[in-house]
Amino acid sequence: MATSQPFEFRRSRDFGESFSALFEFLRQNWKNLSKSLVLIAAPLILILGVGGGFLISEIFSTLQKTTFGMPDFTQHIAVIGFEVFVLGIIYFLTGAAVLAITCEYIHLSMNGETEQFDVSFLWAKISSRFWWHISNFFVINVVGFLIMLPFMIILGGIVGLGGIGNIEAIIITYMMIIFIGIPITVYIGTMLSLFPMMRITENIGVMAGIKRCFFLIKNNFWVTFGYYFVVGLIQSVVGSFFMIPFYILYVIAIITIIPQAAQSETGMPMLNFGFGFQIAFTVAGVLAIGGSLLLNSMTITAHAIQYFNLVERKEGVGTMAKLDLLGSTENTAETDDSGEEY
Repeated sequence: MATSQPFEFRRSRDFGESFSALFEFLRQNWKNLSKSLVLIAAPLILILGVGGGFLISEIFSTLQKTTFGMPDFTQHIAVIGFEVFVLGIIYFLTGAAVLAITCEYIHLSMNGETEQFDVSFLWAKISSRFWWHISNFFVINVVGFLIMLPFMIILGGIVGLGGIGNIEAIIITYMMIIFIGIPITVYIGTMLSLFPMMRITENIGVMAGIKRCFFLIKNNFWVTFGYYFVVGLIQSVVGSFFMIPFYILYVIAIITIIPQAAQSETGMPMLNFGFGFQIAFTVAGVLAIGGSLLLNSMTITAHAIQYFNLVERKEGVGTMAKLDLLGSTENTAETDDSGEEY
């Protein structure tokens, strides 16, 4: 029985070829990849979805039963803040898990180790580099936040010191965010997209990896950004289908429950969704969050394809490996010929 050839990542591809390669890889590997994502990341997604559902319910309950500025309101807000912090950590771990699963699976597929695939083998690979994957996800997400943080501090300071009436300063700050902060964040984010797959493939350190990202993205930013932008649009369209159950439930709530709700002392509607409706909302939330997170594997794969594309364009690693292999094959053939007897 002939085995299929591993997907060739180490190739220089143009814009259209990159899209063809992305969907070809997903078509060939979607069973193994989706199985891995479900078995490894699903428990975290379930916790995130259920926790998010209860958090929304608790926020509504707090707004209905308490008044702003009262001690009980402050206490409830403190509890909600803690729950948001815990869910943020779970979201971080879930995103890191999806990143680790996709990158490690790609690395296995490049070595032809996915023919008889086993999720436990992939999990062993992820576990052996657990902190690498955590740091990868941390770097690509926190750097953008740190870039925008000074602008947010400036805006908060202006509002806090000068009040909302200081319109000119607020407008100037927003213009700085739009024309300075966002472009820098987009550039850094596009550059760091190469970072996770690079670290696994090249076994490189954090600072050396960031420096190498700048080298690879130089003179290739716009084609990379355009490729990512289109992939992001496709992912958003597909991901919107996972939101349909949530939207349907929301419309039902507006039509049937909210107009009939009595008002509390604070003027907020006293919503009583019922246990069955809350369960339905939770399931819809799990589906929406899980679908969006699992679809991130498509974007991560696109980043990996672009990483190998840029490496080939600048260094030709795959081409040199093929030439070395070709030379080795020719030498072997000559040795075999010289040993023949007639």
